Amino acid sequence: MAATDLRLGAYRVRKGTLVVWSPHLAGRDPDSWRDPLRFDPDRFAEMTPEQKALTDQAWVPFGRGPHMCIGFALAQMELTLIISRLAQRLDLTPTAGETPHPVGMVVNRPTGGAPFLVSARSGT
Repeated sequence: MAATDLRLGAYRVRKGTLVVWSPHLAGRDPDSWRDPLRFDPDRFAEMTPEQKALTDQAWVPFGRGPHMCIGFALAQMELTLIISRLAQRLDLTPTAGETPHPVGMVVNRPTGGAPFLVSARSGT
């Protein structure tokens, strides 16, 4: 809730107005991300201090400040370990020809899931 009357860009927000911030939209903001709709994990590698400051504000998968997820560190560690182990052993091939559209929830999900053909890597 806005504690006082304020201006937010071109908008006037009156005291008492509920203000909702969207991580879904922030993660797709072309002012914050080059080619925001492209999946590119390398965009986080070798960032300038200015890029780092901007992405720290735009990419918030676990919340921010006093509302930050208590399981953040554990989730980051688990994801890193699980993905690295799976990537060593499996090949994933998408079965659909088009990218599924996201559904905005607490955690974004692809509409209808994201079906893949999973096969063991050769030589493993």
